Parts: sequence; C-alpha cells; structure tokens
Amino acid sequence: MTSEKAPDYLGLYLRGLQGEFYGSDYYRHPRSEIDSAIIYDDGEDKRTVAALLVTSFAPRAALEVGCATGLLVKALRGYGVAAEGFDFSQWCIDHADPQVRGLVRWGDVLQLEPAAAGCDLVLALDVLEHLPPEKVPQAIGNLAAALRPGGIVFAVIPAYGPNRFGPEQFPLLYEGWRRDAARGVPFRDLPLDDRGRPHLGHLTHATIDWWERTFRREGLRRLGPVERILHRRYDAALQQARRSFFVFGKLGALEAVWTSRRLVGRITAVPGLPRGFWSWECWGGERWMRWTDGAAWEAVELNRCRELVLDAICNHPAIADQPVAVRFQFDGAAPQRVEFRDHDWHRLTLMAPRRRFAGLSIESSRTWLPDPEADPGSQRRLGVGLSYPGAP
Repeated sequence: MTSEKAPDYLGLYLRGLQGEFYGSDYYRHPRSEIDSAIIYDDGEDKRTVAALLVTSFAPRAALEVGCATGLLVKALRGYGVAAEGFDFSQWCIDHADPQVRGLVRWGDVLQLEPAAAGCDLVLALDVLEHLPPEKVPQAIGNLAAALRPGGIVFAVIPAYGPNRFGPEQFPLLYEGWRRDAARGVPFRDLPLDDRGRPHLGHLTHATIDWWERTFRREGLRRLGPVERILHRRYDAALQQARRSFFVFGKLGALEAVWTSRRLVGRITAVPGLPRGFWSWECWGGERWMRWTDGAAWEAVELNRCRELVLDAICNHPAIADQPVAVRFQFDGAAPQRVEFRDHDWHRLTLMAPRRRFAGLSIESSRTWLPDPEADPGSQRRLGVGLSYPGAP
C-alpha cells in the first residue's frame, strides 16, 4: 500500500516521527509484513557486520549514526576499535546495552557536534532513509564532517533499481516510482504501514543513482570496486536487507582509485567471516571477550607475524574435576591443544603461518549452560572465552 499523493516529508519529520515513533513499539517482533516494527537483537547479524567492517577497513575510531541500543558499537569495541554511537531515540539510549552504556548517547545527525570529527569509519546502517529528502544532503554533509581525510562511510540504504557494483536488492515496484526514477527525484509515493504511517518511518525512497549523486555533492566518492568484492565475498553471510550497502570515501578522484585498489587487495586476503561465536561482553570494565560454541572459526589478522598471543578462559562449573580440552589450529598447521583446569585467564602463544590473514579454528571438548542464577533465562551454550590482542 502506498500513499495517494506526495506527503509533507518535512512535516512528518517535525511532528515527531523521528522521536516518539522509535520506541518500544518499534523495537519488537512485527505483527504483519506492513507493521512498523523490527527485531533488534544481539545476534549473528551484529557479529558478522562487525567482523566485516574490521577485516575490510581496519578502523581505529568509528562512529555509528543511529546506533539504537549500541549492539554494533559493543561488537566493534571487542575488536579493539574506539567505537561510539548516537541515536535520535531517547528510548534506545535509556535501554542501551549495559556493556556500552556511556559510549552511546542521544544525538541528531542533522545537528552533529564538531567534536565528532576525526573518525576513520562512520556507519549509517538503515538511517538516512528515515529523513525527509530535503534533509538528506545536510545529514550526509555531517557524516563527511565527522571523517578524517581519507575516511570511509559505510552505509546501508534501501536504494532502488540496478546496481553497477552488485546485485539489485530493491526493484522499482510501482509505475509512479519508475516515473520519478526517470526524472531523477525521490519517489513521491510512500509505502504505508498498517496504521497509515510511512512504513518503518522511511521517508526517502530513491534510486541508487540519486543517493550516489547526493553523496558526491557532499564530497564523498563511491568506492564501487570495494562494494563489488564485498558482495562477491560476503553476501551469502548477510541478511538480505544488509546487502544493500554502499562504501564512500572522503577522497579526491585519484585517491579514490588508489584506496579502492588497496582495500580490494586487503579484502581479497581475508579468508572469510567468523562463525561459532557468541556476542562480545566486557568483564570487569576492562577486558572484552566472547564465548565460542563447541566449534568456532575466525579470520585473524597476523601481518606476517609468526605468533598469535591471546587470552582464554573456561568457567565450566565442574572444571576442577572435569578439565576442558581446547584445540586451536591455523589453516594447514599442526593443532595445538590446551587443557583448562581452573577458572583463571590463561595467556596462550600460538605459532601462526606467515601470512597477512589466516583462519583459526577452535574446538572445545564440551559446552555448558551458564549458571541460571548468574544469568537468568539464558539458553546460551558456552565453550572457551577468548580475548584478542588489541581489545581494550
């Protein structure tokens, strides 16, 4: 269902769609296909996206615009990235994940503070389409201002039509949309939800070309070759909506060519995305770690070092009587076995192949359920907990 006439985009925005709309009634299980609600949880999506960003772009400092309750910020912090975020929803800030409370704050992309400048990576995942078309350039300009020269914007946008650098994710469904696309303007018809409001709060529907031109006018060049290799390598691991991603650089024309080549080379060297891990958590306010399942695998950046040093822990309740054996193995190398007999952290030094990236597999002899009193309602099965170098 779509609206019958062009809506007052700015009026919808100013009447509070951006604020009260994004509360507890938005972050829940949808009741129908046209219900304005989403499930935002600490699942595979956050771990996958965080790993993709870290292995592809190696950011030191990142800012997530529209961070919701901060789950992606948390995952990036676990990799050692100085990540922070802000969101327009006060409900999200009030319900921020305890692990990153204080690292996420209330903020409006249309009023970005100058102090945000200097990031290597700015993230806008499913955010910009929630703004009126007339406000999108201002928001993109603020994203550019938050970047250091040479920095990257990674955006997920439900942009419509053919994609020069990847598969088409969102086709032009309606005749009115096709007419507006031919004119080079955002679509005047908005899909509505079951209450007659813009579905999911999306106010800007436009083609990929329109979005690319808008980014370009704000000084951000599209790095199409980078998008192409990311699609080829990782689309199968991403949710369908996540595949509508775009990569822009705060770069001149020649710099964009050089940066694209460098990033394509880096991404090509990554053997894959992690699997078999639970979400990151921070112990004691200083050590970031995450639990494995019974078997896990991850691409580790070695930069041709011969050793990988990591910290590991097992907290099986009966570990003194039943030690937990863990096997670590780099691709093509002999396995290394460690037996845990206590609840302490252990520093492990693993011999590694002399490559930029290598795959590390981890197998735990058994898993267990957390203490129900310490972790009420948890159904997670835990194995070894790992903290990687660089994690703060």
